[in-house]
Amino acid sequence: MPRESVYRGFGTFDEPSGGPPRKPGWGVITGLTLAVLMLVGAITISIYYGTTSSPTNGDTAAGGDLPSTTTWTPPPAPEPRIDGWQVGYNRRIQLAYDVPENWNVLPSDQRYSIPELGDMTFRGLVDGPSYQCGGTTLVGGRAVSTRVLAEDTMSRTAEAFFDAAGANFYDPGGDARDISLEPGEPRETTVEGYDAVRLSGTVKLPADGGAKCVPTEATMAVLVVEARDDYVVLVASADSERPAPSPNARGDRIVPRIVESARPVRR
Repeated sequence: MPRESVYRGFGTFDEPSGGPPRKPGWGVITGLTLAVLMLVGAITISIYYGTTSSPTNGDTAAGGDLPSTTTWTPPPAPEPRIDGWQVGYNRRIQLAYDVPENWNVLPSDQRYSIPELGDMTFRGLVDGPSYQCGGTTLVGGRAVSTRVLAEDTMSRTAEAFFDAAGANFYDPGGDARDISLEPGEPRETTVEGYDAVRLSGTVKLPADGGAKCVPTEATMAVLVVEARDDYVVLVASADSERPAPSPNARGDRIVPRIVESARPVRR
């Protein structure tokens, strides 16, 4: 007799303790940048790393979000697990992650893309604290999430996201000619019983002798969680070295906690 589908986290997951996890069979979508090309219709603001487009509202590009005809309703955002922090939540993939209290959780319908990763859409957007530098508004971090078809290993997927996001986040045009990406080795882990891979590293930027407020190093991490036919992906990044004293550049401490707090949301 066919087994009845049971609602779990990430939309259609079964509990890990009930045998091999079932993973959600959705389509493709896909995650910070201080210089990211947003989708059409975005309001743009110029910042140091290039032209940053703010996330857009409305329907997403093809390939990833639940069909508009669905009657399925995701569970609400959970409470934070880290004392004094708040929750970032991608309700479409039911992934939550805690972020510092002074970060800005954006509306759930806002999104952006990284062209180097193809036709993918990131949601669950959270911006780090903003500050002024030479008359320009900078953002000190971001956490975003998406899903992508499981067409490669989780380790290689994490590496691809790290390279593309690092270049796009911190270098105008996303070619990374003026920055140095230093990823560590992908590390196998689990997220509440589900197989996952975590990759952490640094992004080093050239020092700007004139602007003493521009970051020279950022900490970035990618978490890839195995779903049914997809991977759920979280990308988090934050300044870790900056001449300016405010806001504090604590990416080396903040980013690991964001990634460690990631979890599926169940009813």
